Amino acid sequence: MYGDVANSSETLKLVTLAPELEDAVLLVRKLTQNGIRVSLGHSTASYSQGLAALQAGATCLTHTLNAMAPLHHRDPGLAGLVTAAPSTTASSPYFSIITDGNHLHPSVATMLFRANSSKCIVITDSIELAGLPDGSYPGHAQIPHNQVKQGSRVVIEGTETLIGGCAGLSECVQNLLRWSGCEVAEAVRCATENVVDFMRDDDRGKLEAGRRADFVVLGNDGEVLQTWISGNKVWEKS
Repeated sequence: MYGDVANSSETLKLVTLAPELEDAVLLVRKLTQNGIRVSLGHSTASYSQGLAALQAGATCLTHTLNAMAPLHHRDPGLAGLVTAAPSTTASSPYFSIITDGNHLHPSVATMLFRANSSKCIVITDSIELAGLPDGSYPGHAQIPHNQVKQGSRVVIEGTETLIGGCAGLSECVQNLLRWSGCEVAEAVRCATENVVDFMRDDDRGKLEAGRRADFVVLGNDGEVLQTWISGNKVWEKS
């Protein structure tokens, strides 16, 4: 039914799916049994539908609250799984948040981070306009409208409909530092250790013997001062 794509983690490492779709739980089981990580996202699933997917082996939420049902006090949706109790599932899921200031209000990003910081993953939603001057740009097959870049925010021309963002990971980590008041190490963990723990990667993401010596040196405010790859310094802020 699902083809060879779900039979091996040789090339396929991670799948995001909507758990309310037909046979989604069966697909979660098939994927995870073959070593493929499953995340839940871009979905209107209820809390119970998401919980069923976690119990079947899903372990993450993608772009928490982006293209999801909102977090309601009586109907929490997928976002409510951030603090799912061990009595209902094997473990609360990892969850990614886009801390560019466009996808989540700072207070909401802080709430999610503080709710379960050891499972929080900070990501960007950086699209192809990153690094370009502000202005209007043509769309493409995925976005059949002109795009307007305004700083780190990209919208459909003539509307306030968000297409994506242009913030880099460094900016997203610094935003979390400012918004939540956490320490640098706490914020950096959300872009390093939490990611490799979720993916069960023993090659990178932590400063440990035997792992790749790829790392950055940061200032107290999270600003990148140096970049090192394979133990060699490749960039330094002038």
